[in-house]
Amino acid sequence: MLIFGIDVGTTGTKAAIIDEKGCVLGKGYQEYSLITTPEGGVEQNAEDWWDATVYAVRTAIKNAAVSPGDIAAVSFSTQGGTTVAVDEKIRPLRNADTWMDRKAQKECQELCQTIGEDSVYRKTGWQPNPAFDPAKIRRLKSQESEVYKKAAYYLTTPEYIAYKMTGRLAIDPTNAAMRQIFNINAGAWDQALLDFAQIEPRQLPEVLPTGEEIGALTNEAAEILGLLPGVRVFNGAHDQYCAAIGSGAVNTGDMLLSTGTTWVVVGVTDKPLFTENFLSPGIHPCKGKYGNIASLRSAGSALKWLKSLCREDFATIDAEAEKRRESAQNLLYYPYYAGAGFPHNNDRLNACVMGMELRHDQFDLSLALMEGVAFETRQVLDAFAETGGRISALKMVGGATNSPFWSKLTCNITGCGIRLAKEPDTCCVGAAMLAAVGVGLYKDFDSAVNGMVQYAADYLPEEETAAFYTEKFERYKKGLSALKNI
Repeated sequence: MLIFGIDVGTTGTKAAIIDEKGCVLGKGYQEYSLITTPEGGVEQNAEDWWDATVYAVRTAIKNAAVSPGDIAAVSFSTQGGTTVAVDEKIRPLRNADTWMDRKAQKECQELCQTIGEDSVYRKTGWQPNPAFDPAKIRRLKSQESEVYKKAAYYLTTPEYIAYKMTGRLAIDPTNAAMRQIFNINAGAWDQALLDFAQIEPRQLPEVLPTGEEIGALTNEAAEILGLLPGVRVFNGAHDQYCAAIGSGAVNTGDMLLSTGTTWVVVGVTDKPLFTENFLSPGIHPCKGKYGNIASLRSAGSALKWLKSLCREDFATIDAEAEKRRESAQNLLYYPYYAGAGFPHNNDRLNACVMGMELRHDQFDLSLALMEGVAFETRQVLDAFAETGGRISALKMVGGATNSPFWSKLTCNITGCGIRLAKEPDTCCVGAAMLAAVGVGLYKDFDSAVNGMVQYAADYLPEEETAAFYTEKFERYKKGLSALKNI
């Protein structure tokens, strides 16, 4: 029995055919564009999501050389918080406003004044944000009234894809929460937030549990995708939650470290963690569990920036940086290229290097930057531990896992054992696991992890190196205190 795991992301869609042991038999991928506007808009054409899904699915079937009849089920991982207004026939009325869109700044301020920053956070798990529905739909009414009047529904990526596949509008709690109109405590759309956005519940999809069956592929969808009608479609999840499942972060104390352009930490707990520094709690796909998300805004992107500036390749940077611990021991690199994310939440902090001398070169800086990102990760883990959260395992996925050196460095700086997932496309694996449990291949996520998640490497802290970085971390924190006062 084979399953499709589909990841409809921010820059493109991946599709993977996966067997019951978690082995990927074939993949497909297609990118799409982001559309920027002068007033801070970051938009997408929603139809691109479906076109890319079709291409990726057909390509995966071709690459896997399997029969469409071998595919039993489908589920999907998606970007969250990207909203499109559609008419009665689910045709987009304009571009979708992505989760990065900043046009609704004024409306976000009104949200804080009307409902309150803490109230919004306590309801939804997310701070008020101009990219989420209350602000951007309210802006749509005032600035694009004709679109607002014609809108029959407001959908995000998962509902749009679900409808294209099954003819049913459905969303799961992880994606619903990112819309910032869903109350994670009540498990329902929040009337006060809907009133602020000036929309009705009838304009929203139904909320089904993550992994619940939505329906079967329609004849039309099956023909377009190159699959057979009747293939079962299961409700997906937000991409970070799928990555958590796909890397094995399903039990209390498990923690995902997703290393992309932004590094994201997802900690699994038995209760939602609402904190003064705005850890973002949400309903984990595993029953009775919660995922708590924190983001480092500049991490992978910071090293990519330095790489391009120095005109070196990553392999050379890795090899040379590994030799520079002593020469770079007084360098402190604060990677705040887009302000400082969790736990600082400070847009005014900028990137900074302390302790630089004429003798330092690009590889000293590269090491210090890698250390800085890992120090920021340690601060996230420390903030998590202060809430009473127990950290038993750190599952690391994404681009940084291609660097054994950076992976080991992160292990030694955080003091946490790290497991590297073997399959890099963990969002696709996580989506496939949702379908695997739904279709009955596995009874629960624990057994699905044991059966489908494979690991490439395990790292444990090395006593001498960990001690070196414990001392340097204290200096890093003192330097940060000084930086905040500049």
